[in-house]
Amino acid sequence: MKKIIIKKESIDEYVERETLKKMKISSIVFFIFFLFLFAFTYSYGVHNFIMPMFCFFILIILISIYFSSMSQIKNLINLTYFTISEDSVSKSIDKEKLNLMNKVGVSRNEFKYGMKYNETIKFTEIQSTSITKNEIKIYSIHYDFFTSEGQILLPKEVENYESIKSEIIKNSEIYKLE
Repeated sequence: MKKIIIKKESIDEYVERETLKKMKISSIVFFIFFLFLFAFTYSYGVHNFIMPMFCFFILIILISIYFSSMSQIKNLINLTYFTISEDSVSKSIDKEKLNLMNKVGVSRNEFKYGMKYNETIKFTEIQSTSITKNEIKIYSIHYDFFTSEGQILLPKEVENYESIKSEIIKNSEIYKLE
């Protein structure tokens, strides 16, 4: 059984990448809302007054999301470790050491949506594995797109990433490598 952590010197790079993913999603949602609001206010002729204030308001919200996400994601990443055993791959988070905001968020997501932050996928339950530029994605047969349950992402910032990658390639039948 190998316990794998994210290299301390690479945490900031990984945090930045994960925060930008979150920002892309937030930006898309706000842009769609912006289009609906523009279409609605344009028909009443008040778009010249409302839209500049709305853009400023959205910009402030996006900046707040960015900086709050950075600290929360960094805390989660610092306490995350992966385990590769003879029959499974696991992702675990030390929930006791999480900061208050993450403890509340993790418990709310587990209670409300059934999300599991501690995830174990047995080799017999692997649906597929893919290797991308930045991570190794392992999907279980129980994968849920909306909650990401049944998915383990091994980022390139983990210790011994290249040896893990080569082991997965070598055992492509077990991992069902795409």
